[in-house]
Amino acid sequence: MQGPQDTMQYSVSDSELSLKVTAKIRSLYDAQLRLQHNIQPLPLGTDIANTVKYFSQTLLSVLKDVPRSPLEMLRDADNDGERMGLYPNLDYKSLFNALSGLVDSTPHLQYGTLPFGQAILQCLGCLLPFLEYDMIDNLPFLVAYCVAMFPVALHQEILHLLSYYILPFTITRKYAGMEEESQASQSVAAIIMMVFQHSNNPAHHCQLLECLMSMKQWVVKDILCVIAYGTWGARLSAAKLLFYYWPPFDAKLFDRKGLLCKFSNDLVPFLCQRDMCPNAGTAEAAKVCYDHCISVTFASDSPPPLYLCIECANEIHREHPNQRFFDILHPQQQVSMVCENKNCRSTDKAAYSICFSNECASYNGNHPIRYCQQCHGNRHNSRRGGDHVVHTRLPLAWQMDSDMQTNLVEAIISLLKEAKPINMEDPDSSTEQLKPPLSVDLPDPISVEDRQLLGRYGVWLMVGLCTPNPDTPDEILGRLLSVLFHWFHVTSFSYTG
Repeated sequence: MQGPQDTMQYSVSDSELSLKVTAKIRSLYDAQLRLQHNIQPLPLGTDIANTVKYFSQTLLSVLKDVPRSPLEMLRDADNDGERMGLYPNLDYKSLFNALSGLVDSTPHLQYGTLPFGQAILQCLGCLLPFLEYDMIDNLPFLVAYCVAMFPVALHQEILHLLSYYILPFTITRKYAGMEEESQASQSVAAIIMMVFQHSNNPAHHCQLLECLMSMKQWVVKDILCVIAYGTWGARLSAAKLLFYYWPPFDAKLFDRKGLLCKFSNDLVPFLCQRDMCPNAGTAEAAKVCYDHCISVTFASDSPPPLYLCIECANEIHREHPNQRFFDILHPQQQVSMVCENKNCRSTDKAAYSICFSNECASYNGNHPIRYCQQCHGNRHNSRRGGDHVVHTRLPLAWQMDSDMQTNLVEAIISLLKEAKPINMEDPDSSTEQLKPPLSVDLPDPISVEDRQLLGRYGVWLMVGLCTPNPDTPDEILGRLLSVLFHWFHVTSFSYTG
């Protein structure tokens, strides 16, 4: 039992820590102000990075003394009050706002952008367990926004932070009495758009989407939203990945094998995070431990949880036999067109669904597994698999809920409008007198081949999912026919002699 003197020492220690943290947060705000208003001398990225690293180490040292598991408590918003009561009374909100402001100030840095970005990312990961609900909901998009602000050399680090440290504890959070998605989950479309637009590496797009597919049941709604309303770069990648990952809704409609290249060849494996890993730099992470004390002990600079290779997980488990280690879901090695159940007895083995649960993935080497319709029904029914995250073929437009149907229709319209003639200009748009006096011919950001491909995607979605019936709303049918005639009019010039 603590005596009065011990309690006084703790309170004095917390008070001193609070004053020091507040002073350093103020220095971050000052650095941001100098950068944004170009006040000389401008702070160096390395100097700001050193200050930010102080916060990371402070947060990890505080976390090590917390008795309960903050990561487990993060999953349910009902635990937020109790979770925040575990920590010393520091100004976590001001730190979050300061880091957010510094991300915006990145373009003004003249030197040290790389260490600056690395320190910011590390600190955001360490800060997550200390945040209140509104900042937790905003954190995923802030990290995704870093793709637009930080150097390309940090893009992979950003994707790893999102996939392994941020998204698993934010978009799946439960809010009592709230049936709708959390704000973090609702921001998924914006996160996808940000990464797809500002990262040119298709492997990053695959990594993000597979991560989201493992956690969010109807992420296809967000993909359709990006195709419908996104920027050209995001729309192009989202359309390709929709046809790449989701089981084809009509296998006879198009030759999928000849259509798509392999996206995930360049995926960078996520490595073991243990400081003293005997195979450091080469051993891929295969297990995860959610105990924050274990994480801080064996990975002193990384935020929890702790990702480990098999060898390190076994070694730590021998020292701490009561700790639990969970399998990590590995990326898809290839996207199969047929059922991957080794015991499949169906006559129609065409892929119908893809399951991302650990239970089903364990039958496929901890990779997501594709099932035919019969195997899907056997694995996911009223008796088993009800909590699995499964993605099936897209339903017909008239069977979708109103939001998804709207996104699909707008996506089709968006795709068909991308088409342009190849061999000659559309006469409707080439008349000289219609051009303004001062016009600048900017290069087309999308290649002609990609434009044609986007148009074909739109046609396939329309033909496969939008066959009209007597109950089809006239306004939807009219819009689809209108854009189809536009697409036909434009593309007809591509094949004239």
